[in-house]
Amino acid sequence: MGGDGWGLTGKWPSLQTQIIMQRRKFLESAAIGTATLLSQHASGADALAATKSSAGPALSYEAWLAARHQRVAPAAHIDAFLQPPPSNQWAKFDPELGYVPKDSIQRDGVDGSRTVYRFGATGERRLINYADRPCRVNTYGNSFTQCHQVSDGETWQEYLAAHFGEPLRNFGVGGYGVFQAFARLRRMERTAVQAPWLIFNIYDDDHRRTLMPWRSFVINYTRSSEMYHCNPWTHLRVNLDTGQWEEAANPCPTPAALRELVSFERTRAVVADHEIVQLAAMQDGVPDVPQDRVRRLAEWAKMKFDFTDVATRRDSAARLGEQVARASTLHVMEKLQAFAAQHGRRLLVALSYGTRAALRACEGAPKLEADLALLQWLKDRGIPTFDALDAHVADFAQFRLPAAAYLKRLYNGHYSPAGNQFFAFALKRALVEWLDPKPLAYQARGTIIDFQDGKYLDPAPPDARPGR
Repeated sequence: MGGDGWGLTGKWPSLQTQIIMQRRKFLESAAIGTATLLSQHASGADALAATKSSAGPALSYEAWLAARHQRVAPAAHIDAFLQPPPSNQWAKFDPELGYVPKDSIQRDGVDGSRTVYRFGATGERRLINYADRPCRVNTYGNSFTQCHQVSDGETWQEYLAAHFGEPLRNFGVGGYGVFQAFARLRRMERTAVQAPWLIFNIYDDDHRRTLMPWRSFVINYTRSSEMYHCNPWTHLRVNLDTGQWEEAANPCPTPAALRELVSFERTRAVVADHEIVQLAAMQDGVPDVPQDRVRRLAEWAKMKFDFTDVATRRDSAARLGEQVARASTLHVMEKLQAFAAQHGRRLLVALSYGTRAALRACEGAPKLEADLALLQWLKDRGIPTFDALDAHVADFAQFRLPAAAYLKRLYNGHYSPAGNQFFAFALKRALVEWLDPKPLAYQARGTIIDFQDGKYLDPAPPDARPGR
């Protein structure tokens, strides 16, 4: 196995047995409703690519690769991304994870406003409330954890910090998948900023990102040069010879290697033989995609893949990609649970959703079978879990307006400041019940504070219980 070996070994044989026994059952559950799920998750770039591929003559696989390369690897964007400070780049290069966020000001906020992104010396988003107090909670995930499109004091962590009377660190990174968020957690929780309580946030598209060798290439994604990110990174991949998950290293671990992607030949060497890229091409209707690795991946997943024609390949590719992505999340959760237990950490998993999923739920659609399977998996292992979909449905029931209008109050692509406040207070009760001792705001008696130096002068009694 790649990486540092944290996985299904040593003191965790029972978990290994469980994950192997349940993999097939989970894959079958994940397959139900896949078409709806993929439609729900499709980004604007995905939709655009699909439209182009169906509107005219199908591209050959070679031409499809070249067209993607031209779109997602412009030399000017890569050069801007690699510029040293001072610059207004939203992200900076990282040899393992491709990129991490950096200080910048972007015009992506509510009402056309600019948002201020600042980060501490160890990479966490700048602490605002109670920054002088010890921190016992670290949070990890993607942009719904980082809180993209809002300024520093408008994140859900800062709303909770202000309410609780203690800070929560924010190590979220926009664009990360489940595995990439775990890899950052694994890195940071071995440093001086480690915390005894960990919140791991999963967004509804994060499962697929785990498998992508280069996310922007797979989804045909590009933005302004200031927002360049989603470049190649470490990711999970099934070893088709052994049938085991492996951590595939970042194929571009240096700035020089990243610059080499400007060459189509170098890009082709990174992506052409990767089965996740090949599945993306099949979904775009490319007729001559190599089939060997896809066939072997389908055999690993115990799924029938229909190679008959473009339409059947497109449908099978969508289903296979989703099944393998969901299986990868189980694998990461297994590694995360083992890591937390071995290092004496407490873990809570929070599930976040974009507007498509929230709209479906508020309009009465049931949860996807794949999401239900993940929730049950977490419950069976005793991992505390918060599902934002339940919170949205309960909140929407108090309004008399269309679901789309309700969600517009909370989303601006990502959560708006109002959406982060909603998420914070929806999550609050689960955190109050989870944390021990309780946050200052929920201790049974008042605590004297020396306003000269901010010290709490009397500790809470050991039997303190939160208020209601």
